[in-house]
Order: sequence, then structure tokens, then C-alpha cells
Amino acid sequence: MDRAIVYAGSIPLDTDILRAGRYTKAAFGNLASMLYGPNVMAASGLGYSASSSDLSLTVEAGSILAPGVMDASSLGGNGGGLAADTTALTCQYISTTSQTVTLPGSGNTYTVYAVCSEQDADPTVLPFFNASNPSQTQAGIQNDGGALPVRRAGVISLVAAANPPSAPTGGCVVALYTIAVPQGANSLSGVTVQPGQVFWPTIPELATQALLKACTEPMTLVTVNGSVSVPAWASRVELRVIGGGGGGAASQSMTTAGAFSGAGGGGGGDAWGIYAVSPTQGNGLAITVGSGGGSEQTGGTSLVSYNGQTLLQAEGGQGGTFYSTTGSAGGVGGNASGGTIWNQSGTSGGDGQCNAYTFSGYGGDGPWGGAGRCGNQGGRLATRYGAGGGGSYSATAEGVSSSGGTGFQGCVLYRFLP
Repeated sequence: MDRAIVYAGSIPLDTDILRAGRYTKAAFGNLASMLYGPNVMAASGLGYSASSSDLSLTVEAGSILAPGVMDASSLGGNGGGLAADTTALTCQYISTTSQTVTLPGSGNTYTVYAVCSEQDADPTVLPFFNASNPSQTQAGIQNDGGALPVRRAGVISLVAAANPPSAPTGGCVVALYTIAVPQGANSLSGVTVQPGQVFWPTIPELATQALLKACTEPMTLVTVNGSVSVPAWASRVELRVIGGGGGGAASQSMTTAGAFSGAGGGGGGDAWGIYAVSPTQGNGLAITVGSGGGSEQTGGTSLVSYNGQTLLQAEGGQGGTFYSTTGSAGGVGGNASGGTIWNQSGTSGGDGQCNAYTFSGYGGDGPWGGAGRCGNQGGRLATRYGAGGGGSYSATAEGVSSSGGTGFQGCVLYRFLP
């Protein structure tokens, strides 16, 4: 923040003190903008009590932070002072005592507005030097006994109206309470008074709410590669990654004398953990989502990296294969690593054919099921994240391949924590 500089032996000026006041006002205004954001209105105190005998509302003492200017008019005077400065600034306006405002009538919705302005106050008869005789002082300018204001105050006055009043020069109007008054009502007994959005929670309340919100909101699902920025309030992130499912084995025979019954693809691995992050370090989280494997293909690996280091990863499930002309084994589930809560391997796909014996070559389930079943002349596709595709049994013609079902893609879930 700026500070006034004065020197020993120099002649003191009125502007030395006035500038110090402006610097302080600017510092607090900038701090308020950092806390609440620019052009945000915030009210503290200003509680209310509704009358049970008439249509009046009493608003208690309090303060408001709202947009204003440094000084809408000149400050000081008598040959000195500071000129007006209309630089935009977040200003504080104060109501030091309770104020009662009466609503105009019934059968309408009214808003209690705080009219925020700056006014020169505390008129005082000040002593001035007598230029012709410096050993004497004068009561007021030129000894006229006139009083001058000695304080510029940010003040709040209340207005109840159906429409907002005009904003004063350099000030603003803030909606505090909205009241729907029933037709014929002669008091506010039983009438709902709705506070405006200017009544922000305190910092301890915000911390509690942020923690509660972070712990109760569902995790965000990511299904494509990309990046996620770390929010300013976060210090940790909860991550879960699922690898892509493997594809089922294809069939190329109409009888068990050949490759008749294909095995299912394996499910993707599953890693879950919580990790420290910082909003001021790196470029956020880099996310890779594993694709589902095609017929007899391994699914892709899902992973999350931060500052160039992999936090956790889940490999895709392997595809179902024929290990011999008449033998087909289910794909092995993908491995998982890096999780701090768990690292679970994916479910293996079901075996298909073993010589003259055939089995149900279903795919391996993902965390939420969805494995593809074996199918005649084509394995069925997986339907949930990380699930394996089903194997195919029988072909349209001897030696013609009937593809196994495709595995379902993997995914990444995240949730930032305080």
C-alpha cells in the first residue's frame, strides 16, 4: 500500500494528512476486492425485526462493502486540499444505529434498499492562523465563526420501494431484503422477509461449507483426454481411474473342430487415491482415458499425472484369444498401481472353447458391471466403463471371422478437497 512521506524541518501541509487517508482507503478497498472479488456487494450485520403492529421493518446497525469511488468531490479546501478523484474502488459504508423503514402499502412486493454514499460530517468551528498576526488564531476562516466538516463518512440510508432508487453520485444502491406483502395486510406479522444475496457467509462459515460441499458432492466423471485446473481453495484431490476393457475373441469355425467359441475380454484395472495438490504449482492435472479394446485387443491405460509425475494408473484388460486352434482363454484383467485407497486388478474374461468343450465366453465386468456376453456370430459389446467385450461363437461360414465384442472405454473420476 502507498504511504505518505514527510521530512523533519519541512513545512507541514494539509495534503500530507489527506493523502495518508486516501492511501489507507485504497489499501482497504483493494483488500476487500481480493476477498470478495471486484464489484461485489457484501453486507455484515444489518439484521432485521419485522413489526407486528404496522408495515415497518427495523434494520440493525451494520456495514456494507460495495463499489464506489475514491472521492466524488474535492476533499478539504481553503486554498489547499485534494481534488476529486473518481477512481473506482470498493468502499465501506456504515450504519451505526438501527433504522426503521415503513413499506409503502400492501398487495405488492417491496425491497428494502441501502442507499450508500459519502457525506461530509461533524461540522466544527476550527482555529485558523491569522496571517497578519501569526501569534493569534481565528475562529473559522477569516474569523467568521463558520463551522467546517471534519470527517468524510460512508453512510447508509434505507428506502423501501417497489423499484430501486437512483444511485447517489459516487455511491451505489444495495438490495437488502425483499418482502411480499399480502393484499390488505396491516402489519408484517407472519410475512416472510427474504434476505438478498449480499449477506455472505463469514470466512469460518465458508471453510465449513467448502469442506462439507467437497465431501458430499459426487466425483466428476471424465471420459476424454484433457486437463483440469486446481481451484484456488483446494489442497488435495481424490482420484479414481478405470482402464479400458479388452475385446472378446473372434470365432472362425462353424464346428468345434476349429476355432468355434471365443473367450471374453478382461476388465480394466481400478486405482483410487487421494493426493496433495497446489493451485500455484504446475498446470493442473493431466488426464488420459484408456479406450476400449477391439476384437481380441487389449484396452487402453487410464492415468492421471501432476507436475510431470504419474499419480496413479489403471491398465486395460487384455483381449480374449485363441491359444490354439480349439482353445480360447479369457483375457486377464488389467493391473492398477499408484492408488492410496486401493489398487484392484480387473475381472478376467470367461474362457471360451477347450477342444470339443465350449464355455460361455463372457467379458469381465467393470466396476459397475456391463460385461458383453458371448454371442452367435459376433460377441456382444460391453456397456459400462472398463468392462470387457464378449466372445463370439460360430461363424457365418467356415474360416470367416465373426468378431468378438468391443470392450468399453475406461474413465477418470476426480473431486478436489480443501
